[in-house]
Order: sequence, then structure tokens, then C-alpha cells
Amino acid sequence: MQAELFIDGGVGFFPGLARPIMLDEKNLSTEERAELSRLVSAARAAPGDAKAAAMKPVPDGRTYRIRIISGNGTTELSCADPSVPASFAALMAFIKRYGSR
Repeated sequence: MQAELFIDGGVGFFPGLARPIMLDEKNLSTEERAELSRLVSAARAAPGDAKAAAMKPVPDGRTYRIRIISGNGTTELSCADPSVPASFAALMAFIKRYGSR
């Protein structure tokens, strides 16, 4: 499984300098892979409609997209400030911690 985190917008955003944070499970330990899988499942099953939240960004707010590539295909999750579900935020924090630009 691979995950890519895209962050757009916000004060001082420069599109040409924005790069996604990439995470490949091959670079994780067995425990970290299990945690990634759990976080992805939780974010996919989040009760809030992340797509609807992404449609209502605030001025100078950020929008977030996580693309998950696995044997089951590609899934894309998205949301925007200030409506970031807790499960999405947890997955985003994991990708930031273990991923690379």
C-alpha cells in the first residue's frame, strides 16, 4: 500500500513549491504497517462526509487529499479546514510522521 498526502491553500501557499508527502508501506515495520492499515480503514469508514466538507473551504484555509494506492485500486479521501474528521487527521499525522517529500 502507498499513500500520498496533498496539502493545498492556506496563507503563503506557493503551488510550485507544494509537493505531496509520499508513504510506502515497504518502508514501515510490521507494527507500523498494521497501524497504517487501521488508520486507512477508519478514515474510509468515517461517519462524516469528507467530500462535502471539502466543498466548503474557508478563506485562506487548507484543503487536504490523501490518495491510497493498494491491491484493491486507488481511493482518494479529501476534506478542508475547518472540517477535518478525527480519523482523517490521524491518518494525515501518520503520513507526515513516516512519509517523505
